[in-house]
Amino acid sequence: MALPRSPYNPLTHLASLRLTLVLLSLSIVLIFVGTLAQVDHGIWWVVEHYFRSLYVWVPLDVFRPVFWPGRETPWDVSFIFPGGFLLLGLLVVNLIAAHAVRYKVRAAGGTLVVGGVCLLVGAGLYALTVALPTLADMIQQDVMLMLGIWALPTALVTAGAYLLFGGRKGGIVVIHLGLILLLLGEFVTGLAADEGRMQITERGSSNVIMDVREVELAFITPAADGRERHVVVPEHLLERSAKTGEPIEHPDLPVSVSVDGLMDNSELRTTGFAGGDLRTVDFAAQEIDTVSGTQADRSDMPSAYITLRGGGETLGRQLVSVFEVVRPIAFEANGRPWRVVLRFKRTYLPYAIQLHDFRNDTFTGTQVARNFSSDLRVVEPGGSAREAYVKMNQPLRYDGKAFFQAGYLQHPLNRNTGTILQVAENPGSWIPYLSCVIVTVGLCGQFGASLFRYGKRTAAQGVR
Repeated sequence: MALPRSPYNPLTHLASLRLTLVLLSLSIVLIFVGTLAQVDHGIWWVVEHYFRSLYVWVPLDVFRPVFWPGRETPWDVSFIFPGGFLLLGLLVVNLIAAHAVRYKVRAAGGTLVVGGVCLLVGAGLYALTVALPTLADMIQQDVMLMLGIWALPTALVTAGAYLLFGGRKGGIVVIHLGLILLLLGEFVTGLAADEGRMQITERGSSNVIMDVREVELAFITPAADGRERHVVVPEHLLERSAKTGEPIEHPDLPVSVSVDGLMDNSELRTTGFAGGDLRTVDFAAQEIDTVSGTQADRSDMPSAYITLRGGGETLGRQLVSVFEVVRPIAFEANGRPWRVVLRFKRTYLPYAIQLHDFRNDTFTGTQVARNFSSDLRVVEPGGSAREAYVKMNQPLRYDGKAFFQAGYLQHPLNRNTGTILQVAENPGSWIPYLSCVIVTVGLCGQFGASLFRYGKRTAAQGVR
């Protein structure tokens, strides 16, 4: 039964078409403002602060280059604006409220039972296809196979909607179900998705994913089994120490760390040679503007000045940086050698990926890339292996992750020395595909039913 449309019913106001138009208009404005913000900030910063937040303080200065390009003095004024998550959430509520107010179940008796069973069984089959790892991998590997697996649950959901809401409303209900699923998918992606970069040299292997959007301070010492032990200080602790001046202390750390300055992006300059040794160069770091969204081929290179204290001694103020030319800080503590490096955040996989061969094919007579491809081998700890071929737009999907061909390692003499893989892990990656399938079936059903009624009505008029 549909809820009564009363001015005192809060669902009536939440289902208002005016609210829908306002939310869509605010979303367009947010996209426009977020695009302008990419001139001064990176894409991921804009996505995090503008589109995956409940609200955002928008500086009025973002409009200056567009509307007042000749003005050099910035405006130090900001205004609050709803963020992407808030607008998406309100749109979902608005759409559900509209169904509760305007659409009523017309079925009764056996038709009501059959329609409800179709919806429940269809939803259960959808959940089964994405919950089972084998089926989930099959869905992501082949589009035609994905459509085949989802054919039965889509048919059941569509049939259930038509049985419950009738021929004139069933298609609209299916379309709206797909739209709601698409909006909810962005929440899953924003909260649970992660990605990074893996670099592998030819004939080498790696199990390390680096996130170039975040850094960590690593204390490294040799372990008894011949491997290395890493004690890592995450970025948020480094930022807190830089703001408050409080040292970072932990039982696993050999010394305490004070961050004297943390630079989101930096450049290096030489200051001389260490101890007069021409083979070791001393560097200093200077903070520069962060990489904007218009510089997609670059990334920020953070640096920091830190002070280490331990055993009643101070090791002095020293530079750490993600630039590989900056030497690690070396010292001894508790009879063990340690070195300290600032690096991009790392995630270690329980398996390794080997690179047998990398190819960089170009068009004849040019340097324009025609195809990047890598011959890979996934090696599990137990020794089992799986061969894989990765090229542009054909990723390797394994262990819930997608390994995309992103680039290659460059060398002055031989640039094809290795591969760069972009590794994405998104538990909601299947949601947009499923949403498109449901919306497409709903549109076909809605327009098909309208065309059938029109043809039937026209034929009846012709007979008369």
